[in-house]
Amino acid sequence: MSLKGLAEGIILQSIEDLWSEELRGECIAFFTSKEFSTCAEIAGINLTDQVKILNLVKGAVHSSGKTKYPGKETYAQRTKRPAKTSRRLCAHAAS
Repeated sequence: MSLKGLAEGIILQSIEDLWSEELRGECIAFFTSKEFSTCAEIAGINLTDQVKILNLVKGAVHSSGKTKYPGKETYAQRTKRPAKTSRRLCAHAAS
């Protein structure tokens, strides 16, 4: 196996391991460190595709809906905005 194939395998395995509760923290640490960019460079992944991969990882982490710290809400959960439709309905009903 070539070094390029090994680097690709590390990245692909880390993406797959995001769905494992036991391994999710390690995977997030990998993608947020210099290790990911080093593997991506070895694998020949350009910067644009690296950003796409990181956005995929971000989406996977947020869609899991599970937080590492039980009882604490994540930033995304605290910042959700209410739907605008209710405000529109109230404004329409008032006129």
